[in-house]
Amino acid sequence: MTRWSIAAALLLLTPGCSDDTDPTTEDGVLIEVDVPASGRVFLRLATPEIVTPPDEGAASTDWDLALSGYDVLTNSGLSGPGHGGALPLSLEEYRAGELPNTPFLLTDEAGGAFTQWYAYDGEQHVAFSRYHVHAIEHEGRYWKLQILSFYGEVEGAPVTGLYQLRVAEVLADGPGETVDIVDLDATAGGLEADESAPSACLDLAQNRQLMLTPAEARESTEWHVCFRRTLVSVNGELGGPGTTRAADLQEAETRSESLADVKQRTAASEAARFDAAEHADLTDPAVLYRGDHVATAFTGRWLEPGSSPPAPAKDSAWLIQSADGQSRFVTVIERFEGATDASPGRVVMRVKQVE
Repeated sequence: MTRWSIAAALLLLTPGCSDDTDPTTEDGVLIEVDVPASGRVFLRLATPEIVTPPDEGAASTDWDLALSGYDVLTNSGLSGPGHGGALPLSLEEYRAGELPNTPFLLTDEAGGAFTQWYAYDGEQHVAFSRYHVHAIEHEGRYWKLQILSFYGEVEGAPVTGLYQLRVAEVLADGPGETVDIVDLDATAGGLEADESAPSACLDLAQNRQLMLTPAEARESTEWHVCFRRTLVSVNGELGGPGTTRAADLQEAETRSESLADVKQRTAASEAARFDAAEHADLTDPAVLYRGDHVATAFTGRWLEPGSSPPAPAKDSAWLIQSADGQSRFVTVIERFEGATDASPGRVVMRVKQVE
């Protein structure tokens, strides 16, 4: 853990702040943002203030954070041309003035049901599978998939990006045979980001593996799930030209899972969870299937599970990097005002510069 240097308190009353509320405290500057159900509202955090970049921010580095409905985007990856990104923090870390010892921030990428398939140990730099059961649907057929490990061995040496999986088709009259997939090659990509190197994709209908580059995957309908380092994509929406959809059957459990608990799980201990997922579970109308969309550090993390109307996650803060890659801020979402199914309404947050 590294101690952060606290920036001097900002004194600007930002657009959207109510006149009878002190916007500046040691916890940062208060800003209130009216969030549309469609379209984006953009924030520059150094001020902080609401801005209106040209071309809906597509080519602009004049914004750091954008909100649209229940999506929160950073100026990075698929969302913008900047060098931004974000990382979830606990409120305890924020109040203690400590930043996690982590080598990376999360940038905005295509993602979906598999976005939170692992818990990350920042001390050991190891990704531990949550062993959630992921449901996959394509043209009326259903499969269940469980990630067992992100690591394999080659000639006795450990290798990152060799997935161990179990997969089974799920039929109305019972599950099909469970297939164990060993050392699925997703070693391409990562920090070197060689876009010409292929990685493994699964054609579940034909029970076969394909090695595809990102460009090839974007043009192919022959796969259902692709693996590239820690990124797991499904072939639908932003993930590819197909109509595959997926869901995490244990998504609601994610926020309550501690790293210590996840690290205790094994392929053997979680086999019963996989076996228990039946056709009725996968076809339950409450299971929200979709293809890949823009996934950010906030996706699946910034809303309190089960809250109605939606409310911000409790005990959470967010480390956000500016679009120019030079500054970092911590944001705490205090409350929503007027939340509906389509939008949080007015989002009340505090922003503090920390680097």
